[in-house]
Amino acid sequence: MGRLKVRLILAFLSLILLPIGVTGSLLQLQSSELEEKERTYRNSMNELESTLKRQLNNTSVSSLELNALANQYAAEINIKDVEGETVFTSYKDSEAASQNKAFADSSTLFHVQAEDGRILFVELSSRMPFTDTILRSILISVGSGLIALILLIIGWTWYISRTILSPLKEIYAATEEVKEGNLDYPIQYRRKDEIGKFIRGFNTMRTHLKQSQEKEEQFREDRKQLIANISHDLRTPLSSIRGYVEGLQDGVAQTDEMQKKYFRVIRQKTDQLDHLIEDLFQFSKLDLRQLPLDQQFVDSRAFFQSLLDDTVEDGKSKNVRIAIPQQIPSVPLSLDPVRITQVMNNLTENAVRYGADSIVIAIKIEHDKSNLTISVKDNGEGMEKEDLTKIFSRFYRAEKSRSRESGGTGLGLAIVKSIIEQHGGALWADSELNYGSTIAFTLPFLKK
Repeated sequence: MGRLKVRLILAFLSLILLPIGVTGSLLQLQSSELEEKERTYRNSMNELESTLKRQLNNTSVSSLELNALANQYAAEINIKDVEGETVFTSYKDSEAASQNKAFADSSTLFHVQAEDGRILFVELSSRMPFTDTILRSILISVGSGLIALILLIIGWTWYISRTILSPLKEIYAATEEVKEGNLDYPIQYRRKDEIGKFIRGFNTMRTHLKQSQEKEEQFREDRKQLIANISHDLRTPLSSIRGYVEGLQDGVAQTDEMQKKYFRVIRQKTDQLDHLIEDLFQFSKLDLRQLPLDQQFVDSRAFFQSLLDDTVEDGKSKNVRIAIPQQIPSVPLSLDPVRITQVMNNLTENAVRYGADSIVIAIKIEHDKSNLTISVKDNGEGMEKEDLTKIFSRFYRAEKSRSRESGGTGLGLAIVKSIIEQHGGALWADSELNYGSTIAFTLPFLKK
């Protein structure tokens, strides 16, 4: 049963049972007091009866003595003979006597033979207002119950308003803010009841909407940047190609050597365009998860030994010294050999492109024994700390390396990131300006 439902049931039961309990308890208390008063009255009347019988039997009693007894015992005495004539009465008037007769339960009747032989009928009644006391007790009990009911209604109204109505007002205000586009309006509510679950769900929805909106805005910005970068990266080599072609058409390159140079530059620019288009194609496929991985089970030592041997030879042709580990850990991996080879080539080419002439490649097993870590450390230009979180974004280049003359498309590391993530690994970078960079990634291996 939900906590809110429990609170509502408790409120309903308390509104019924507590006033009844207060009224019943006070009635019980008042009843006990009335019973005690009645016992005192009965004892007093019995004592007065005994006194009157003794005095009326043995002596003649004056009116003063009877009045004194009436005052002493807080009672009314009414004495009549057999003819019904009043011999003595302590009532002040006939109306009081008739009212007393109306409440016969508070009167005591007995007869006695007086000293002169007459039979006298004696009526004793208490001066205590039993009826008024009973009515007052009932009114006090019922009134206390009503006061308890009113206080409970006020208390529960305040409590429900604070725990139910106020949060609902907050939810309504939040929905209005969301409707107006303000997604920075969290609702604070700490109770773990149904309303709390609803509010937490609302806050989660608001957070997801905000994240979706931020992603959409980032996507729009990326798309603008993508179009701008593609336009620039296509225009630059095309302009060069056009210039060299026009030079050939206009006869600027008159010698064979000049013509070969022009053709060589045109070939380089077309290769650059081809490289850009290929990178764009691969990245779009990877980004849309439309380039499936051809994963195979391989041994890490055999795979990386062959791959790094080729990398070292390639580095020699570029006058770059590449150091590889002497002992590569042997663990089972599930990977796409072509894509991981592409990752390693991109990382080494990226290091060479930005000034490295020495690269150290390290491969080790993480402490949790579930990932293989491969790192590529170079002695190139390095980069600022603020660039580290952006270098894996599409078309991003650090400020010192914005020139397209280096031949980079700005997609290499973005492609690397996408490939590693599809393999279930992670990718990160560490760098310091003028002290080189380290880019590392992990590949999860199959536990035996």
